[in-house]
Amino acid sequence: MVNLFFKVNNKFLIHKCENEKAEKYGNFLNYPKSHMEIWEEFYYDKYNVDFDYYPRGRVVYNIKEDCYYIYHDKCITNLLEILKDYKDSKYKICTDYHYQCHKFNKNYII
Repeated sequence: MVNLFFKVNNKFLIHKCENEKAEKYGNFLNYPKSHMEIWEEFYYDKYNVDFDYYPRGRVVYNIKEDCYYIYHDKCITNLLEILKDYKDSKYKICTDYHYQCHKFNKNYII
């Protein structure tokens, strides 16, 4: 299963998708919607900030390696809730500059 997630006020907001319904991108399977689309649909009215204000991440599946890549903002130090879905799978945990919340993104404008 692939997903994207946000961490808001110490709570994960996770949107999951079975691999069969995921979007293929090269050798990867990816959640079919962007963080921005999900945020605007479900959370913008509640939190009144842009999608990249809070820490976020994404889990993608590498078909060739048979491995999940778990990308996350470095502000997220505990991924146990995310990892529970992958305990029986091969995975790699990665930080990526793309996933930066307002705290570490020097170009973030509030």
